Amino acid sequence: MALEHYDPFGGALPFSLAVKAGNAVHVSGMVGLDPTTLQVPPDIASQMRIAYKSIFDALQQFGCTLADVAEQTIYFVGEAEAANAAGEATRKEAFGSGPMPASAMIGVQKLLDPRFLVEIKVTAYTK
Repeated sequence: MALEHYDPFGGALPFSLAVKAGNAVHVSGMVGLDPTTLQVPPDIASQMRIAYKSIFDALQQFGCTLADVAEQTIYFVGEAEAANAAGEATRKEAFGSGPMPASAMIGVQKLLDPRFLVEIKVTAYTK
């Protein structure tokens, strides 16, 4: 099976932002780094919104939308209650009122950059 890679940085990062294998699209963990301003907001909900926007952009490269996401894993730093509350709000914004993907939220000590409070990875399927 041939793999298709989405790497808008031309190899500058040691990974692809997304990889299509058959009809599955695997999106790397996205964080709350605004790709335009390179700023990281201080709150987890804002970071989740940015991560979901980055996921949406990566999925579009393979003709998918967030409606095609079957599974997501959310890694978060900080209090579980705050992460869960932010997740409840932002998942509804991202996925709408329809069915939600299978999901796991995992608390971690830290992510790559100390400013990052969340990292979200997904798997979607093309039609």
